[in-house]
Amino acid sequence: MLLATAAVPMTLVEAWAGGFGLREQSAYYQGSSFAGNAAGGAGLASMYWNPAALSFVPGMQVEGNVTYIAPHASIDVLSARSPLGTNLGALGVDNIVDSGVLPTGYASYAWDRIAVGLSLNSPYGLVTDATCNWSGRYYGCYNRIFDLNLGAQIAYRVTDWLTIGGGVNANYIDAKLTNAQLLGGAPTFPQGNAVVDGSDIGYGFSLGALLNLWPGTTVGVGYRSATSQTLEGLTNLTTVAGVPVATLGTSAGLTLPDQITASFRSQINPQWAVMGSVEWTNWSQVQELVIQPFGAAPSVLNLQWQDGWFFSGGVEYQWTSQLAVRAGLAYEMTPVTDAYRSPRLPDTDRIWASAGLTYAWTPNLSIDLAYTHIFGQNGTITQFPTELGNATRGSLVADVSDAYVDIISVGVRYRFDAPLPKTVLVTK
Repeated sequence: MLLATAAVPMTLVEAWAGGFGLREQSAYYQGSSFAGNAAGGAGLASMYWNPAALSFVPGMQVEGNVTYIAPHASIDVLSARSPLGTNLGALGVDNIVDSGVLPTGYASYAWDRIAVGLSLNSPYGLVTDATCNWSGRYYGCYNRIFDLNLGAQIAYRVTDWLTIGGGVNANYIDAKLTNAQLLGGAPTFPQGNAVVDGSDIGYGFSLGALLNLWPGTTVGVGYRSATSQTLEGLTNLTTVAGVPVATLGTSAGLTLPDQITASFRSQINPQWAVMGSVEWTNWSQVQELVIQPFGAAPSVLNLQWQDGWFFSGGVEYQWTSQLAVRAGLAYEMTPVTDAYRSPRLPDTDRIWASAGLTYAWTPNLSIDLAYTHIFGQNGTITQFPTELGNATRGSLVADVSDAYVDIISVGVRYRFDAPLPKTVLVTK
């Protein structure tokens, strides 16, 4: 199941976990807006946020998820000028973000006091897509971030009430940024396009603890480390017609942020459970991205992000012995500020509303379904040539409007050693 999930083509969309992060790692937890995601539960994906949560699922199990993400955000241009001061009009973009599919996979095995697990995730992703004739083309046309993370985790139950865990992960990232660009100086000022493409593999770790406060109630805290990446690739310069002008070796340093997730889950009676989560992401360490073509002046993307926060709460109801339903609400604070918002990532604060279910097809096989609608807020884009890195980009004043996303997720979980059905004793 884990390897089969890896074979699904990954087409990542604009990030829907603040910045260019992707939260959609599980159909099971998506149904509650990811409330309780680090406190254990039937979903194996809890190991992504908290490796100690591996201890929550017994025996040998596998899980695969496929999530379809359909986002929307319009860019309405109020004014735009080229680096030469030319009026570029008010041609905006009806929808600057692309839909896509995100697969994830997990496998775990637990015995005695130890549990081990493997995970395959896409923690980050971004696709914003505008043709290079729109009015804000000097601030971005097509942009893509593709990310793949392979993790290995282990958990150890120290006492009946405390489990600790840790893990290591390898993260592959590939990024592509495009925009219109001046190709030379006076007197002709030729115009064209620049395409930057680079990739790298970085390494990080995770730590976690799971506390069993009393029967049916757990609290989990997980930490995912920052990952330093140095993307190596090329910058290709072409004319507007697509004729190659120059190809330059290029590098860019990027630190993917560390993250802390704290969750609780409480089974208040045999039917009802309540969950909650708070998550902090250290996006404030991402202040700027410096793209350095060899033999040319660097290009600076001035981001000035702040920390990201996510708050969620949810409930779960065991409708029948085979069917459980759940729902959740969440509020997410974007790391992107109004003063530095860019069409490359027109991120805003958002509200999540989710519903989901789990159906136990057999004692071994369970199916998870979830739907989320995210209500995005409106925002502004104000970029001027007097700001850091913008001297050759002109100016852009625009509004981000009609921002929302619909998410549908399907998950399959299989337990290899499900307990046998209880034997009924027949007496005369």
